[in-house]
Amino acid sequence: MKKCYNFLMVLATIVLCLGVNTASAQQDTVFLSEDFSAITGSGSQQCSTSGNAIGIDTVLPGWTGSSVYPSNGKVKLSTGSASGFIQTPAIDFTNYETIFISFQARAWNGNDATTMTVTVGDSTYQITGLPNTGASSNVECDLATFVIIANGGGEKSIRFDATNRIFIDNVLVKSFTQPFVMVQGNTTFNNISVNQEVSGELTVLGYNLTEGDTTFVTLSGDSQFATTVTTLSNDDLMGEDGANVPFTFTAAEAGTYTATLSFTNSDLTEAVTVTLTANVIAMNEIATIAGLRALLDLSNVNVNTTDSVFYKYTGHAYVTQTSRAGSGNIIQNKWIQDETGAIQLYDPNGLISVSQGMEITNVVGWLSNYYGYAELTVKAGISNADINAFPTTIPEPVTVTLEQLRDQTFMDGIQGQLIRMENVTFDQTGTFTSYNFYTVTQNGVSDTVSYFNNNYNTLSGEEIPTGAKNMVGVNWFSSVKLTSDNNGPRLPSRYYIIPREFEAISGISENGTTPVSVYPNPTADNVILTIGGDATTVSVYNVMGKLVSTQSVSYGANTVNMSSMPAGVYFLRITNGNEAVGTVKVVRQ
Repeated sequence: MKKCYNFLMVLATIVLCLGVNTASAQQDTVFLSEDFSAITGSGSQQCSTSGNAIGIDTVLPGWTGSSVYPSNGKVKLSTGSASGFIQTPAIDFTNYETIFISFQARAWNGNDATTMTVTVGDSTYQITGLPNTGASSNVECDLATFVIIANGGGEKSIRFDATNRIFIDNVLVKSFTQPFVMVQGNTTFNNISVNQEVSGELTVLGYNLTEGDTTFVTLSGDSQFATTVTTLSNDDLMGEDGANVPFTFTAAEAGTYTATLSFTNSDLTEAVTVTLTANVIAMNEIATIAGLRALLDLSNVNVNTTDSVFYKYTGHAYVTQTSRAGSGNIIQNKWIQDETGAIQLYDPNGLISVSQGMEITNVVGWLSNYYGYAELTVKAGISNADINAFPTTIPEPVTVTLEQLRDQTFMDGIQGQLIRMENVTFDQTGTFTSYNFYTVTQNGVSDTVSYFNNNYNTLSGEEIPTGAKNMVGVNWFSSVKLTSDNNGPRLPSRYYIIPREFEAISGISENGTTPVSVYPNPTADNVILTIGGDATTVSVYNVMGKLVSTQSVSYGANTVNMSSMPAGVYFLRITNGNEAVGTVKVVRQ
């Protein structure tokens, strides 16, 4: 079940996570080897559990623990609400300067954090990178191997602590005195496109090797993998940072490719081997969100279906809104919009880390019809180069009336896009809370338009605004749960708004009683605002209706400074005292 390693240097000790491979010249002294085969209780799957917590000391004498559960020859620590731990008996390391500790672990699923803590005597190590995907469906439940190289001396117990649900297996504690080579880095690459070049790098560290000698590197297997490194200096391997082995991969056809990197030297009795794996898929590249949506049949509003075809959105989309963190502190829902339309990204494992206001591209996923609503289920992360924190184009919300929100045919044309509802008044007071529905009144018409649950709770816990406001947010089409029970009652499928902000001004439009013009437009800096009548003030608003700046103006030509404003669309509202006399739109590049 080994997957890959990472490591963390902490002073004179090393923590390795997600193991690759190691080798030494001869067997060391084994102090403890526990595979938990005595833990016979089981759940419905390999990485699941059922029943009550066990007293681990009655099953494994000398061990202690709390919130420990049996799981098919493994142990599970913690529950959804209680932390857990297990601790080995005290081990005498008096005659050993360094000790080697390895174990296998994973978090239960995507709702559980990927960290845990291991304590060896008085030293504590933070373990990161636990896998937490696929546990609910993969029978084998892939655990990763983690290694800690710690100081010995005296009697010490080893304690494994988990604040979230974690499975542990195959604990090994042994001495660490012989020559040793360790390789760390990412060795598995999924969802690679045909002809996409991927670069990787492994870090190799050596211990107790012969100074001045050489370690040889051999690459075998599929020729789509390549490296230029054939030898490494033992002196470099034993340095603080080790030595790096870069490699590349590219393939002209879909499939799974593997290669083996072998490391040998005169100190090792067997080679250290690392398996490189790349899964290449035939990916359909789509340049627009409208193109993605055209591939979906959203006519059936009573099903939740996802295909298994990989699509890559290659256009540039603005992140219009994200939901607050759900369980496991994962931002699961993100809405993106380009000039052709909008779509929701469903990202249950938090593969893409972005915030509202960013621009992203090269999003890979499967298309879903979620009860009549278009989603792209994210299946891969994106690189930093695919995220732009300063987008050049910011979409303007579509102004929608309450009656239009209730018109499914009209809303189908702008599904998932930013919308603004002007001059609405909430009928409720207090704070927004989960699983509540909120009614607004606009022009004498009242209806339920917004709601919150655990995933779509952008403003949950904040004050419900009083008085007439402009409400801005994304529109969402679904049958809505009335409670947290997935099998509980639902409201009929229809469009709602997931609000993200409120403004106390009326909608801005390009109209007025006085001729106004701006030049240049678009602009990269300032604009010349020419006013053909009496005026006293110009107020600059962004597309969300938020006031950005004000300055005094008069009849004729006026310079308006926009150099410090982010790129996007702005409205310049001109007033004469308390009277609005004109509005003009400006694009800041």
